Parts: sequence; structure tokens; C-alpha cells
Amino acid sequence: MSDSSFDVVTFGEAMLLLSPLDVPNLEMAASLHLSVGGTESNAAIGLARLGHRVSWISRVGADPFGSRVLKVIRGEGIDVSRVERDPVAPTGLMFKEVRPGNATKVYYYRKDSAAAALRPEQFADLETRYLFVTGITPAISPSNRELTLAVIDQFRTKGAKVVFDPNMRFRLWGVKDARPVLLEIARRSDVLLPSQGEAELLAETNDLDRARERLLELGPTQVAIKLGGEGARFADGPRRGTVPPFAVPEVDPVGAGDAFCAGVISGLLDNLDFADAVRRGAALGAFCVACQGDYAGLPTRAELETFLAGQAEPGR
Repeated sequence: MSDSSFDVVTFGEAMLLLSPLDVPNLEMAASLHLSVGGTESNAAIGLARLGHRVSWISRVGADPFGSRVLKVIRGEGIDVSRVERDPVAPTGLMFKEVRPGNATKVYYYRKDSAAAALRPEQFADLETRYLFVTGITPAISPSNRELTLAVIDQFRTKGAKVVFDPNMRFRLWGVKDARPVLLEIARRSDVLLPSQGEAELLAETNDLDRARERLLELGPTQVAIKLGGEGARFADGPRRGTVPPFAVPEVDPVGAGDAFCAGVISGLLDNLDFADAVRRGAALGAFCVACQGDYAGLPTRAELETFLAGQAEPGR
């Protein structure tokens, strides 16, 4: 495999993530833990830990935060050679606190960040089996919106499969602006992985079975609706089914959807039946929620295989 050919290419913003160390709430915290957070980078880490060759494309500021983001993601074995450093715009920041009952609150500081100005040149001469796209990147800026569609078309022309997680962020845009864009990306996708709320928003129905059918009518051949603690409902061509959840203690739910997407894509790369790929997605989601942090609990391939064989629990 050449330096410009990957199993998965993904693109989007990764931010420096800060969370309290000594007390649950940020207001009273005297010290903070630094890590990295971002839907696409979380999924990339999940895939890389399972042994897949992944390239993550983004822009970060020419600041210590951007350096930390690159150090962490590069350290996971992910290609970051297409990431640019912006001399003016900053790296985005996010703060997270986990309150009693595992209620999570996240505060974003990402307006006009470096990742709001991704450039087409960053994607030149790249090949991949799968392109992982989320609805966050087009929400960050109008230019990213245009770029997202262009990148999808570029890789589809080269034969790549497109996996799309709508990942609706109401803090970034409203339904009126978001829905047409998300639908357009869904029409260009091969695999669609929405949450229950996103499926209902796109399909305009609260009936999940009907929503699943309407999403298929958009063009994807495979759909899996993430239901959190209730597992997932999927469609694979004419086949319909459900995948039950893995029962694990929930420590931190943030990042579970990203882990699910990584698991599904990994299964597809390994030529699993779609139902088994969705099951792998549910397993990675279980690993994620069983540990504190967006990606800290994501498993190696050996750990995943041991878990699926029923011999160990995540976080143990």
C-alpha cells in the first residue's frame, strides 16, 4: 500500500479537550486533564487501534494546542501528513464535565478556528477504500460545506465507499439549514449511520421502521440506526434486523457514536456481513462508554476479539 492509499480517509475538526481532574464541575476545578476530542479523529483512533490504515485530514492552529492534537493523533498510528497549521486561526477548544448520574456537559470554543477553512488541495492524489464523513464538518463554515460535497464526489469517482454519520449539532446550525445539506450527503453515501433523532429528522417520521425505509430510498444500500442502550436497527439491501446492545456499566457516554461508526467501518473492511459489522460497532460503543474519555477505552483487535468471545468486559 502506498503512502497515498488508505483503508479509511476522514476529515474534520479535532479540538483540545479539557476536563476537571479534582472535582466534577469546571467552576470549582483547580486542575484540568488535557486530551483531544473530535468525532472524526475519535473514529480514526478506533480504526487505527484495530489495525487499519487511516488518514485524518484537518487544519489546526500554529499554537501549542494544535501541536498537542497532532502529537496525540499521530501517536495512535494515524497519518496526519495532510494536516495544515494555520498561522492566524486557532485550534478549537472544548471543555467537558461529567456531573452526578453521568450527565455530561460540553462547552465548545471553535468559532473561526483553523478547521473552518479546509482546502481542496489537502485531498489531492489520495486513494481510500472508505471515506468517513460527518455532518459536523459542513456545519462549521460555508466553505467547508462546499468542500465536503466536492471531496465526496472526488472519492466516489475513484471507487471509494462513503460512510456518513449525520452527527447533527444544533449549536452549529439549525434544522432549516442543516437538513438539506445532510440529505444531499446521504444521497451520495453508501452507508448511513444516524442516531435515532437524526433518522427521525431526515426521514420526517417518528416511526423507526418507516424512517429506515425512507433513508434507504435516498440512495444508501446499508443503514444502521444507533439506539444507544437499545442497540441498533439496520437494513442491508432487502434484509432487515436489529442488533442488541452489550450490557456494560456506563461511565462516560461521549464518543460512543464515533466508536460505533469505527466498528461498523472496521467490519466492512474485514468483509463481515453487515449485521456482524453493526455488532462490532455496538461492541466498540460498549468499550467507549465503559471508560472515562472520548476514546480512552477503545480496544485493540486482540481486546475486541476477547470481548466478543465472552471472555472479558470493557474496562476490566
